Amino acid sequence: MLPPDVTLEVPLWLALATTGVAAIQGAVIGRQSREPRYDIVGAFVLAFVLGLAGGITRDVLIGNLPVEAIRIPWYIAVVIAVTVLVIVAGRFLPTQGGMWFTLLDALTMGLYTAIATNYAMAAGVSVVGAVFVGVAAGIAGGLIVALLRGRTPAVLVPGIAYALTGLAGSIAYVALEPASPGLAAAACVGLVIFLRYLAVRFNMGTRALPLLGDPSDQSL
Repeated sequence: MLPPDVTLEVPLWLALATTGVAAIQGAVIGRQSREPRYDIVGAFVLAFVLGLAGGITRDVLIGNLPVEAIRIPWYIAVVIAVTVLVIVAGRFLPTQGGMWFTLLDALTMGLYTAIATNYAMAAGVSVVGAVFVGVAAGIAGGLIVALLRGRTPAVLVPGIAYALTGLAGSIAYVALEPASPGLAAAACVGLVIFLRYLAVRFNMGTRALPLLGDPSDQSL
């Protein structure tokens, strides 16, 4: 178990808000997906994964056990509440693939990356380790949801550089944290959102690696 003051580094309301925003994404996927279609259980599962996976990944990596998602009941309560909201009023929420949904996704990644990097630094993890924890927490939920849906996680294939975006945000956090944790968090979240917007707006992203032994492959 980590010292009690580690969890005080981030206000509980902010951690719960991050969980809520992420859970909304999962529930929206469950509510709006056409292939496959999901029932109420599916919507809840996707909401729980996107809402809690980032925090659980963070806590496991830094040894903050039992994980907060289990130790603090408000996390599960928030996921349940926002999922019910999406099921009842989902037609008024941003649709998958739209710019607002993309920005919501970027906000979730930025918040999870900032909070996880903060927790790791408070736990005494090295700067490199803190950056790794921040990136892992930022991409964990989306990666698991993609696997549950039978898809290759976007972080692994050519396209928007999810992991690199999180990496930039986490590095910004550790660079600015000595001056001001609040400024560091704002810079991390803002940078992640900005980079994701640029990637979508101007179709920027990673490209496939060239195949080994195939001189005709000009992927890069």
